[in-house]
Amino acid sequence: MNITIPPLVSPLARYRDIIASLCAGQASPEDHLWMRFAAQAAVLCPETSDQLAWRIRHIAEILHKRTSWFAHLSPSARFLVAALLIQHHVPVGTFHAEHDRTQDMFRDVGLPHGGFTSTIAVLILHISSSHQPISLLEAERLKAIYNRMKSLHWWLTGPGDVPICAALAQCPGSAEELVGRADQLYRQLHAHDLGTGSSLHTVAHLLLVTGLPPDSAITRLRSLARCLSDRQGVLHDGDLQALVVLTMLDHPTTMTITRLIGVRGELDLLQPQYRGMANLMIAADLAFLDLIRSVEDAPDAPNARQAQEMLSRIHAFHITTAVLATQVDAHRLMQPTADASGGWPVPYGW
Repeated sequence: MNITIPPLVSPLARYRDIIASLCAGQASPEDHLWMRFAAQAAVLCPETSDQLAWRIRHIAEILHKRTSWFAHLSPSARFLVAALLIQHHVPVGTFHAEHDRTQDMFRDVGLPHGGFTSTIAVLILHISSSHQPISLLEAERLKAIYNRMKSLHWWLTGPGDVPICAALAQCPGSAEELVGRADQLYRQLHAHDLGTGSSLHTVAHLLLVTGLPPDSAITRLRSLARCLSDRQGVLHDGDLQALVVLTMLDHPTTMTITRLIGVRGELDLLQPQYRGMANLMIAADLAFLDLIRSVEDAPDAPNARQAQEMLSRIHAFHITTAVLATQVDAHRLMQPTADASGGWPVPYGW
């Protein structure tokens, strides 16, 4: 996996260049929204912005003509899937065959299948297995995780959580152990007045994917949330999801949130129609990639253990951002708002 960012090119500058190329020409508002998430996914790809834009559009067109994966959701999401395939060096024909085969296994084991979220789940499994075919045993592991999630929070668990199951399946432990640890995280976050419901449910499970010890994950997330709340005056519903990726950084909280707010401010100027949740999600991803470069560019070369930790962190980042993409409510994000709230404020206590 190539995780090198060209010297002197910030992720934000790279994102701007890709957006300028990708969004040139006519497209629907929903296409433009998903193109922005596609551009973020393509930031680490080595091609020029014009080459990336052409490849994303070309693969998206193939997906549009040859597949029915988007029949139940926005066909515009094909731009993001195209970018993810490019990012992880997956030929579209190879993925098409593996997708259909894995969907059949999902059906055979009784796991929800079909649509955008299931496609992302297959992609997570594919890149996590180094592009090896998914086995029936892996499909059964996902089903066990899904069933356990359903048994603990049946009202919060549904077909849209299959990507979370795919992400959790990459963590060591049985289905009962993994979902049990995620449930403890959910309860602790709720006890700290960090919200409730589906959004917090997603956050709790993704914190497990980061690989951080539970206490460290909660401490880090609370610190980031407190700082963001102090800076913007309130913590909005959905903000915690965007902050999950930033828990994987070791940088001081103030530095991390300052960078996040700075990048979001630039995005608000570049794409004001997406002020709020869309820009915050993209800003968090770009801030992560920007700050982690300071670790890569440190004067002392990392040892083998540190290098492996870096690769593991980048892999967790890719999985987390892929899952979060399935949580995007395109219709809500495209609604004009009087402010940048992106959702109802979350009561926040300390």
